[in-house]
Amino acid sequence: MKKRKINAPDWVLAFHPKNWAWLLFRLILMIGLSYIILLPFLKRISVMFMSLDDLQNPTVWLIPQSPTWDNVTRVLKYGGYWEAFTNSLLISLSCAILQTLVCCMVGYGFAKFKFRGKTFFFLMAVFTIVIPPQTLYLALYTRFRYFDIYGLLSLFGIGPIKPLETVVPSILLSLTALGLKNGLYIFVIRQFFKGVPQELNEAAWVDGCNPIKAFFSIMFPMARSMLVSIFVLSFAWQWTDTFYSGLFNRSMTVLPMILNKVTAISTEAISNGTMMSSVMQNTAVVMIIAPLFVFYLVFQRQLIQGIERSGIVG
Repeated sequence: MKKRKINAPDWVLAFHPKNWAWLLFRLILMIGLSYIILLPFLKRISVMFMSLDDLQNPTVWLIPQSPTWDNVTRVLKYGGYWEAFTNSLLISLSCAILQTLVCCMVGYGFAKFKFRGKTFFFLMAVFTIVIPPQTLYLALYTRFRYFDIYGLLSLFGIGPIKPLETVVPSILLSLTALGLKNGLYIFVIRQFFKGVPQELNEAAWVDGCNPIKAFFSIMFPMARSMLVSIFVLSFAWQWTDTFYSGLFNRSMTVLPMILNKVTAISTEAISNGTMMSSVMQNTAVVMIIAPLFVFYLVFQRQLIQGIERSGIVG
């Protein structure tokens, strides 16, 4: 005679020793990984509020005995933080908006239109992801040192101009989908549009919409979560960029450049030796990353949704 199988409630199964062992293992693993990942950030934040006495005291670890705002005050005063913050915000916002719009249009074209050389041009766009920007330093410098559009500026007596000291090169590169990490954005948005049924486009064309109107009225709103993800990534990478900022924006102080100032941030810091200089650099790094952390908290849901819908994972 067969025994009848009894289905135990979920709360009873939760107390099974095997389930408890698996839950305990996952908890220990997550705590260990979190400790490894978060410890460097916690140390930096802790050192940010330490005084010189705390730094020289070997018994102080993570929690300062006499917390102080002096390190933050020095970075704000001598590092030109607010000026650099304003410049970085304007440059990052303008480049992120332009890159999001342009890369969306380029990715849409690769996904929904057929033209000769489509595969080749798409592979070239993706290939730019693996090219280190340092290899393009000389080419970008010679291109923008004396900038002239096919001699037209010289013809009308306007140029050639010298845009290396301005944000013009960054804007032009963003407008032409040649900016920082644009190959990745094109690939991601192309993967998203490939999953959108072509019948939506055809229905819009039947209703009298041209490709541009169909893109902005139908496709562009559908890709809102994907566009937010691209905007967040573009803003973050532009915010911490040192290559293009050092090459183009030489006359403007941006946040990554204030690290060069904090080595000699004040007479007090220099008199205390290299230890205080290192603390100033650590404080500046935390203050540079802090706005990005807040920015991510605001857009984290849209960022995760966009990555899930891109077709890269899952």
